[in-house]
Amino acid sequence: MKAVLEEFEGEVARLIPDDGSDPIHVNLQYLPDECTLGDVFELVYQKKDTLRIQELILLSNEKEQRMERMKAKREALLKRTKEQQ
Repeated sequence: MKAVLEEFEGEVARLIPDDGSDPIHVNLQYLPDECTLGDVFELVYQKKDTLRIQELILLSNEKEQRMERMKAKREALLKRTKEQQ
C-alpha cells in the first residue's frame, strides 16, 4: 500500500494511504532522516487485528511524478476554462 507523509506531530508522523483508509501514525524513529512532507512510502505490512507495519520504503521519485501529474491536470483545467470564456 502507498501512503503520503502528511504531517509531523511531535515524535509521530501521519501518513495518508492512497486507498482512502484511515491515517496511519508512525513514530519518527522508523522514518528515514531525509524524508519531507509529501514524500510517498510503500508500506509492507501484516494485517491481523490491527495494521502492523513491517517496513516503510521511501519511493524517491514518486513525489515528483505526482507533482508533475497534478501540475499537468491543473494546466489542462486552466486552458479549458480560458477556452470556454
